[in-house]
Amino acid sequence: MFRAMSRLALGIDIPEMSVDPALQHAGFVTDTRVSMPKALPPAGFKVLVVGAGMMGINAAVKLQQAGFDYTILERLDAVGGNWLENTYPGAAVDTPSRVYSFSFEPNAAWTKYYPTGPEFLSYLSRVAEKYSVNEHIHFGTTVTGAQWDEARQIWIVSATRGGEAVTYEANELIMAVGPNNAPNYPDVKNLDSFKGAVIHGARWDHSVDLAGKKVVLVGTGCSGVQIATALADKVGEMVIIQRQPEHIIPNPTAHDPVDPLEIWQMENIPFVVQWKRLQSLASALGDMHGMVMKDAEYAAKTGGFGPINDAMRQMCRSYLESHFPDDPEMQALLWPTYPVFSKRPILDCGFYNTLKKPNVRIVRGAMAEAFDGGIILADGTRIECDAILLATGYKLHFGRQFDIRGRNGKTLKDEFDPYPYSYEGMLIPGFPNFVFMGAPYSYLVANHAVVSEQQVHYVIELLQWMVNEGLSSVDVTAAATRAFVDEMDAGLANSAWVQCGDAHGYYRDKGAKVILAVPRHNSHIWHVTRSPRIGDFAVVRSAGAHPASEPELTLLTI
Repeated sequence: MFRAMSRLALGIDIPEMSVDPALQHAGFVTDTRVSMPKALPPAGFKVLVVGAGMMGINAAVKLQQAGFDYTILERLDAVGGNWLENTYPGAAVDTPSRVYSFSFEPNAAWTKYYPTGPEFLSYLSRVAEKYSVNEHIHFGTTVTGAQWDEARQIWIVSATRGGEAVTYEANELIMAVGPNNAPNYPDVKNLDSFKGAVIHGARWDHSVDLAGKKVVLVGTGCSGVQIATALADKVGEMVIIQRQPEHIIPNPTAHDPVDPLEIWQMENIPFVVQWKRLQSLASALGDMHGMVMKDAEYAAKTGGFGPINDAMRQMCRSYLESHFPDDPEMQALLWPTYPVFSKRPILDCGFYNTLKKPNVRIVRGAMAEAFDGGIILADGTRIECDAILLATGYKLHFGRQFDIRGRNGKTLKDEFDPYPYSYEGMLIPGFPNFVFMGAPYSYLVANHAVVSEQQVHYVIELLQWMVNEGLSSVDVTAAATRAFVDEMDAGLANSAWVQCGDAHGYYRDKGAKVILAVPRHNSHIWHVTRSPRIGDFAVVRSAGAHPASEPELTLLTI
């Protein structure tokens, strides 16, 4: 029945592999548990979650529903993570609001198709309040490290709160800190000599008045184009420094408000909000042949990359030419030489129109040095300015900012040398009862809400397996992890993320190896993460524990 109804809503048939993911992510079902509880978590079994952003809130709701005692440690003073810290002008979600939200808690009242940062933060706050998540959060608590105690089969977590050291103990440690952890400041000589304000997008200083000032904006990624579009009419002059061009995708509803009638329908007519979520998800449910993975036969015939990738590239080219039809120099400046997805494509929020403004100009180059009155590019070009705005992204630590020590004292930082890795985007051998949500090989195939929900589901299944079987620890084997990493690396070798020409960016750890992405269709990942593959784990059973069994029914008589 769902398939028949979805055909009416979408105009297409959902492939078999995507039917169950569609049913869940659209929000028609909110519980997809596989391992049914045969026993309750034992007394004293504690789960510790680090981070109260989108992933941490998601984990909290599902842990609570599954009956697990949990505590969240959060460095900040409120929930929201990046959406609490990123307050730069123009900050907004670049994924449609209908799907960039929890499937179990859809929001029928988004005011925009792409909500601003404050509106999305308000949504996260409401979810945390509705499910009483805040009661489990220790705010203002900065985790510094964790040590696995093999004898006691627990994690001992070190943190600071109010300038004092605090310690926590937990049977399961879940890192929900996300990959974007700290501002990435470019390596610029003499930056301290600049007399004006230097503001990073991830730590915006709202006390600085930029009205009428000449500003240099460094970076044309997602945050860069949003900042440029938001500030262009407020500053006196804006010079944008672009290291490499990006693929800009048309997005006519970028700033559009949602029709009040549509909001009323979603709020008042049962299941309208779910069907509209499904419509927004539809493009990610079908086969995507030739979108990210190179089609060798197609490439040999056409010289292109893949049918969908080339079609998207042509769409971007036509969109660029429509904005600058008589300006071949601008077209050349703004056109990438590499496939789509070699760098993250950008949904246009008005950037091309911003570049047409008389007080805005864009320059190809890289900032190399600063002086008291401006900056110097790598080619020696000097640009005077009153303020420097850095839209240069984040440092992707992948846990390397913490002193985390697993079995035999091995550190996560050393284990991730030369590059971070994982099993199924969550687990690392030698670190039992440890889940790193959003670890390497888990991104770029779906939006953050979708990815985190699938990972949280897997975490609950893992914990329920431990409880049902009376296990004190589970640790993924090195062999299973190597097999997974080898499979992922082999798949990535044929992707636009790896076959990227001269494109650079945060997809590549240390500018070299792609570890962020996973070369699988998201519906494939959904099925793979339904429940743990028992043979991939080494386990320790709790002393005196036995696997829980179904109670026998005693026949009643009359």
